[in-house]
Amino acid sequence: MAEKVKIGVIGCGAIARYTHLHGYAQLDDVEVVALADPYRKNLNLLGDMHNIPKDARYVSYEDLLARDDIDAVSVCTPNYLHGPQTVDALRAGKHVLCEKPMATSVEAAEAMVNAAADAKKVLMVGFTHRYLKHNQVAKGLLEDGAIGNPYMIRVRFAHDGPYKSWAATTDWFFRPEKAGGGALLDMGIHALDISRYMLGEITSISGRIGTFGKDIVVEDTAVLNFSFGDRALGYIETGWSSKEGVLGLEIYGTEGTIVVDYVTPIRVFRASTGQWEEITDAKNDAAVAEMRHFVDCVKTGKTPLTSGIDGLISVKLAAAVYESAKTGCSVCLE
Repeated sequence: MAEKVKIGVIGCGAIARYTHLHGYAQLDDVEVVALADPYRKNLNLLGDMHNIPKDARYVSYEDLLARDDIDAVSVCTPNYLHGPQTVDALRAGKHVLCEKPMATSVEAAEAMVNAAADAKKVLMVGFTHRYLKHNQVAKGLLEDGAIGNPYMIRVRFAHDGPYKSWAATTDWFFRPEKAGGGALLDMGIHALDISRYMLGEITSISGRIGTFGKDIVVEDTAVLNFSFGDRALGYIETGWSSKEGVLGLEIYGTEGTIVVDYVTPIRVFRASTGQWEEITDAKNDAAVAEMRHFVDCVKTGKTPLTSGIDGLISVKLAAAVYESAKTGCSVCLE
């Protein structure tokens, strides 16, 4: 591989602009060489911003994948396109960083994982929250036994939704045939992944969904309850109609507490001292950290921190919540 990893970006909406292209632009060993998007306005906006030659701006992603000089791609398109475009990219010999949710069905996610294995290429999923330094510090505290045995996690990831809290550029978020779901599949998928990252595998899950603040056909609110075997319990609130409020996670253990508020510092309570302490320097640009990790995985072939398997498990969990919301029953997972 050449000294610089050459990247193509498929999809030129907000996530490409503010996360992927922003992150790549900070890395000296990366060159974004091509963009693809059927919407010329978005394509040319980002092409001009990042000095992409006009003949390297494609309305067809297949034309981008046909280039031999591209090592890896970011897939930043609407959810329903993630599966087919990722499989096509892997079969074209490209490493792939696919935005979350990995797919809109378990079957599509499984096909992506299988395609990566067949192609022997890196498949990474864009669970940006794992790359936030404050979450990595919290994970380290857990591994060091700072709060004893963790037995409860509560996560609240909610905002006022696309087009208000998030500068989405097209209308697909509220269209179930393109999004696959609402707030659960958008925000809740992050909360499920960070819960797994902190405490391990979820073995049973239930949930309720509703639409309370927006005139849309997909859910704008979801509440989830789950268990980690007989070790711990979890609770998630997520939504698209939330005004200002709590954003972050709380982890309770037999010997203390970790509170990760995304606005204020990490707070840790240790029963051994009976006092709270604050960690104020756990800050970073998660987009840069995520792209840095992807490029390192492309160079070394190592398994990403947020692998295709992680993406597949999150889709299975979300599908189980939708099933539970319909039946009113908990769903047990392998």
